Amino acid sequence: MVIGERIKAARMNAGLSQQVLAERMGLSKMAISKYETGAVVPKSGVLITLSKAMGVEVEYFFRTTSVKISKPEYRCRKGLAVKEEAKILGKTSDWLERYLTVEEITGASRPLALPSRENYLVTTVDEIEEMAIQLRAEWNLGLDPIENVMDVLEQRGIKVGIIEASDKFDALTLWYDNEHPVIIVNKRFSGDRQRFSLAHELGHLILSITGDIDEENAAYRFAGAFLVPRSMAYLELGERRHMLDFRELYVLKHKYGMSMGAWIRRAKDLGIITESAAKRHWMQIRAQGWHKLEPWKQVPAEFPTQMKLLLFRAMSEHKISQSRFAELLGDEDVKAAEPCT
Repeated sequence: MVIGERIKAARMNAGLSQQVLAERMGLSKMAISKYETGAVVPKSGVLITLSKAMGVEVEYFFRTTSVKISKPEYRCRKGLAVKEEAKILGKTSDWLERYLTVEEITGASRPLALPSRENYLVTTVDEIEEMAIQLRAEWNLGLDPIENVMDVLEQRGIKVGIIEASDKFDALTLWYDNEHPVIIVNKRFSGDRQRFSLAHELGHLILSITGDIDEENAAYRFAGAFLVPRSMAYLELGERRHMLDFRELYVLKHKYGMSMGAWIRRAKDLGIITESAAKRHWMQIRAQGWHKLEPWKQVPAEFPTQMKLLLFRAMSEHKISQSRFAELLGDEDVKAAEPCT
């Protein structure tokens, strides 16, 4: 990718029009257009000004790694505006280019360990429960709560990134170079929402759906079953209940990293509570405004660690400078320069 293309990509990532960028820099829109088309190559001083105006490091314009990403599928609450969708994809491409650059520098990457979809063929919703247990067994996860879903996915070769977006966006799954899966989640959300989004996207990646099953409902069911296997749900709640206590659900939310709302859905799906009981719980949640933000302490957001570890490795082996470290790190994870905790 040449400098002009880099300038255009940085502008789109920043959500700026040519006119707005030109006004920020005291230039004409035509000048920005010439820089982006390559008709004029900006001098070093202009590149510095461009980098500040668009919030990128100067090194960004000289990056050689580029990727082709597929059209993504989203898990979101509302439709995204075209401009916002383009911004999300731009941030995703930028992050992925940095990630692949770090892998190239260190010579370290994890092979993809996704199971064959042929082994995850489902014709009924109940079979999804078995598929979740089967995957946990293949990945040696046992049945206990998963400490960090992002790390579990990255250890199996699925790259996970976090970007900041509006609350209309939860997560997206895409493929780069038609071979490697990537899941992007919204940085703004709590850990339980991130974890469920990741498990939901994982369901889309591995399940082979046949028959009349709705794919979104199947992915939702898989997410609940992956985070809380059926036997563990029965162990925690019992096999039959008339009602659930929200304080009980709060404890389980923090134990398993799954929201109280998702726990109610899980209990209904497994027949622990009736559908009418579940509706009463959801009515109470809405009446309290908890459907927007659940009460009490939130589950901390997760952060993927693989790229962070590779960056520290490259620094310790003197393969990159401090400025190169900062450019490759980007601004998605402000904690990434701190020790892992």
